[in-house]
Amino acid sequence: MFNSPSTRATPRRGTSRLRDNASVRSSSIRPQTPSLFSEPSHPYQPTTPSVRSSRLGLVSQKERGRGGSPTSSAGETVRTTRALEDGYDKVRVFWSKDERHVVSSLGGLPKEVAALIKDADLVVKTVSGHVDTGSGFAFVSTPRKCIAWNYLKPTHSSPTTYTFNAPPSTQPNGNNVDLPVLSALYTGSTSSEPGMILVSSSGTIRFWESMSLALTASSERFQELYIDLGEDGVIDRFWKLDGNKFLLTTASSLAYRLTITPSGGRLVPTVAPLTRPGGMFGRATNAIFSTRDDRNGVKSVASAGGYVYILAQSTIQKWAFGPDGQKLMQEYDLHDAIGSSLFDQWASGTILLDLNDIVTSGQDELAVLISYIEQEPGTSGFPSLHYSHAIVMFAFHPKAQTMMIARTVYISYLAHSDPRNLDIPRLLVPPGSSMAFVRFAEVVLLVSLDDDTPYEEAITLKDASRNAFIGAGRARSTLISKRSSANPSIVAIPVLGGLMSIEALEPSVPSDSLNRLSSATARLKSKMEQAVFFGDRSDNPLSFDLLAGFQGDAAEAAEIVSAEIVASSSPYMPAIFEVRPHLSDRLLRLKELMSFIRRNGLLTVLPQATRRRLSRDAEKVSSALELWDYQNPLMDRTQTRSPASLFSSSIHTYMTQSEIFDEEDYVRLFFRTQVQNLDRLLAVVFVTFREALGSVERAEISPWVLEANKTFLYVVRTAAQYCEAEQGLYEVNRDKPAIELWTAGDDFIDALDFLYSTTEKLIRERTRDLGSVIDEPHSSTGDPHLRHEQDVQSQLKSQMAYLAAALCTNMEDKCRATSRELQDGADEQKGITLREKWVTMKPRIIRPLVGIDRVPEAYELAEHHSDYLTLVVLCHDPVAGTGSARVQSYIERFGEDFAFVLYQWYIDQGQLHVLLTQDEVYGSLLTRFFELNGYPELVWMHHIACKRYGEAAGSLSSVLKSEHTVQVGQQHLVGSIAKLAAVAEIKLKGESEERRELLIDLDDELDLVNLHKALQESLLTATGRSRIPTQTALEGQVTLLSERPAFKRLFLNDAQELVEGKALDIEGLIDVLTLKDNFERVGDAAIALHRLVKDATLPEGRKQVALLSIWRRVYIRDDWAEIANTAGRSEQAQRAKLRSTLAYQTLRAVSDFKDFPRNFILSPHTSCQPPLSAEIAGRFPSYPIDDIAALMEDHEKEISVLRRYLEENGLEERVREVADSVRKDIDLELEEEEDVAM
Repeated sequence: MFNSPSTRATPRRGTSRLRDNASVRSSSIRPQTPSLFSEPSHPYQPTTPSVRSSRLGLVSQKERGRGGSPTSSAGETVRTTRALEDGYDKVRVFWSKDERHVVSSLGGLPKEVAALIKDADLVVKTVSGHVDTGSGFAFVSTPRKCIAWNYLKPTHSSPTTYTFNAPPSTQPNGNNVDLPVLSALYTGSTSSEPGMILVSSSGTIRFWESMSLALTASSERFQELYIDLGEDGVIDRFWKLDGNKFLLTTASSLAYRLTITPSGGRLVPTVAPLTRPGGMFGRATNAIFSTRDDRNGVKSVASAGGYVYILAQSTIQKWAFGPDGQKLMQEYDLHDAIGSSLFDQWASGTILLDLNDIVTSGQDELAVLISYIEQEPGTSGFPSLHYSHAIVMFAFHPKAQTMMIARTVYISYLAHSDPRNLDIPRLLVPPGSSMAFVRFAEVVLLVSLDDDTPYEEAITLKDASRNAFIGAGRARSTLISKRSSANPSIVAIPVLGGLMSIEALEPSVPSDSLNRLSSATARLKSKMEQAVFFGDRSDNPLSFDLLAGFQGDAAEAAEIVSAEIVASSSPYMPAIFEVRPHLSDRLLRLKELMSFIRRNGLLTVLPQATRRRLSRDAEKVSSALELWDYQNPLMDRTQTRSPASLFSSSIHTYMTQSEIFDEEDYVRLFFRTQVQNLDRLLAVVFVTFREALGSVERAEISPWVLEANKTFLYVVRTAAQYCEAEQGLYEVNRDKPAIELWTAGDDFIDALDFLYSTTEKLIRERTRDLGSVIDEPHSSTGDPHLRHEQDVQSQLKSQMAYLAAALCTNMEDKCRATSRELQDGADEQKGITLREKWVTMKPRIIRPLVGIDRVPEAYELAEHHSDYLTLVVLCHDPVAGTGSARVQSYIERFGEDFAFVLYQWYIDQGQLHVLLTQDEVYGSLLTRFFELNGYPELVWMHHIACKRYGEAAGSLSSVLKSEHTVQVGQQHLVGSIAKLAAVAEIKLKGESEERRELLIDLDDELDLVNLHKALQESLLTATGRSRIPTQTALEGQVTLLSERPAFKRLFLNDAQELVEGKALDIEGLIDVLTLKDNFERVGDAAIALHRLVKDATLPEGRKQVALLSIWRRVYIRDDWAEIANTAGRSEQAQRAKLRSTLAYQTLRAVSDFKDFPRNFILSPHTSCQPPLSAEIAGRFPSYPIDDIAALMEDHEKEISVLRRYLEENGLEERVREVADSVRKDIDLELEEEEDVAM
């Protein structure tokens, strides 16, 4: 009825409530009656249905060949054991096995049976099967015949088959379905062979007393009976009650008892109908069920202790069967009892409940298999895809003489409708067992009936569209295995794969790994193990793919299974003696684990760390294979303390340190059980090697270095090759790995680095000691000793190149893993330190390869690990360089990453002409480089070459303002070219606001340059035009600074630089303009103000200091005491006196400046503000404290002079007079200009 599992995430509970709302709303279920009885101890005789509604798919010849008796091979010994069964020795082949169950093969189907099944299509032509474990016979029925064989009888050829022709049926088949004949075995006699009973749907019964009758001409010697079913009667079920009692039921729920008893020296079958009394005066009737629904066929029959239970659609009847007849004892509405007990919403009609099967557990307990669907809220129908199942245990209450629900075991497995005519689902409970087996189309469920030890496992057939279970029988364990006589089991018949035993095991003490796992994860781990250790056989009929909705931590389960395979600690590992096949088998199983993970869609739920650990395990086994292949030939000739014994000696040391003393052959023991610790062994190898280096003579170092290199290179190269080859299998994100490679640990990298350095040093020393001839290719006719040394040198060079590759690969991976850790909050300093180590390691490791004639390897490593600087160096190396073609190919290949490093290298090496004469194809790259890295002193030439005059002008403007452009002549040249470029841009593209502002800015910069030149010229004139004037000549410019020595020194220093052609900063320029006497250049103070207004570089505080200094020096240059004394002076003379002051000249000059800010004109009183020492120190950060103090003192002296003029000579009033004179003079000039214009 049901098939195609869809497991849900709801756990099965043997409690009083249905599972949670993952499938059925818990609100719709109410508690059930608790159990009143314990498990019955006495056995019972199970009933066996013979069913007609079975269908099978077509079986190909290939699959039928696979269905034969499986054989073991050396690589499949994990799945085979030898068990003594019924006195003969037979290889037992396991299809599946874990701590709770065993599925093993009981042999393939005979060829006659396979051919019979092949003709069935499971849709129109159906087939059914059954196993009678008591007799050891199995049989398969079709509409025309039934074939039986003894599956337990030992034979070296195909087993003997017994073919019985079906009795004819006069009833037409509905829906054109060809139903199989009803069949059962008679096992009530003491004969070694059972008899066969076949029943047609029209009521014809044939009985053969013995199987052997089918092998002779007496195959037609059967007894035949007829049941009068009436015109429409159809027998559709045949139930075996015990060895000689059977029950036949019809489609209308009539029942007939078939009994076979000895009479007159032969067995005689008799048939009697079951009838129920019709009341006090009524006649007995064979319509044993009274309701219409119950007259649609019998669902199941069970028997125990002389009682027979007959289940219809809703009602169950209890009958007493005796030698004189049968009697109806009790009738019970099972359907309503279960529905009302389990579902709160039962009365609403929203629950669709089916009673599928019943099994007795003694006289006092009955197991009922049910399926149900709950109507979805807001809908009027029932979903038809998935059915839920449960096993309801009833106990017979002796006082109330009724059945009560003792407990309910809910099944988490979900099944949906199967279109094939299969008698499913069916419940099988072996005698006295607490384990139930539920048979679906392609699944057999093992379900624990014990609340204290819940368990559920699905045994699933692969190729479910063509394969199905067509029959099964409860088995006596002793017939399956002497080892587990108390374990419940069944024997099942699938279409493909032959008979199989499904055996439930008692819970054992779990291993340490299982103790740490949740039950769901433990089951998932078990499923993985079954797939890995049993699923790789082509003839295994079972599928180990996960059902939908599986639970458990897939990552944890996979890592444990993988670790057990690597350590060879799994109980399912095959016993393979030879080391290489043993390692190969483990590697294949690790790959099979990944195949299972990918096939079941688990890879997407595995974190990147788990994927890398799984790959790591396989890499270790693969590396161990290579090491064994290398070590195995050496084992016959290794000597203590010889290079050849390095690896084996290290294994001995490791095993001793690990206190592993299981056997004397440490080497083989390591490869069998300690491969997971290969990295730890290599650490021991490294320590042993270093100790040997310190104790051997210099001439003996080469063999030790060669051997140590070989050992490490076998591992790192094999691991890297496996990782690369199987990248698609694991899908590890190598750009952002979650964890580093196992070969990228600190100790491992340090060991590789030491080996590299040692090898490099040894190569140099050998060349020095033996001459450069050992670096040449050896000649076959040369000296043998020389040829040997040349071979050793060549090996060392090759190993050095391989070590370089290993170091780069693992170090790069380590950096990537650390970057991932930094994203998760790791210590940033760790990442910085590691990155710096990697940056310095790459050239240190790669570039020396050129010196040992490994130029291609050097290029390859630099390319692969993006060491672009090394690529640039190699391209321009006299030995390794190959011209500009390679450089251009790298630019094309790597783009900016390489080109920018190349351009920077050109700049660092001073090859500016090469940089600026790049092919115009790469002009955009060069432009982008300059955009990111600056270099305006270079980029302007590139811009001009590309006719980007505006950009060139902008770059030159930056150069002009740069602190590195200190010479006035340079500034003049740069400014002039910049202005020409700006003008060319305007002529080429027209005027714009941006271009106009740039031109104005350049004009202003050139004005500043011209100011420097004018000042320089004035100083040169005053000092006799000497580029190195004497201090006395310069002191003539600052006669007023005799009492301010710090200012005097400041002026002399700035003036000296200006005379030498150096440009001054704005503050130095202001000092030169304002500290000198300025009797001739009276406009310099105004120029200083003008430059200060335009400056945008000075901090605001220092700008204020410069402004105050300018006005303070303007006001104190003149003798205001003499100006204020007007005695004997006319008004005209006094006005002339005021106009001769520097204050007048400055105010008059700034009034001519366009848009000069008024706040830059300070009064004498305001100019008395002193600077802060911090502002002076900010300008002269390199000055000692004493020099800063001297400057502050001179500022105070200036302020003191100014204050004296303010207090004694009314300077504030005098300056107002000066300002008034300036305004009047300006007005007068304007009037004169207007008169002239008129």
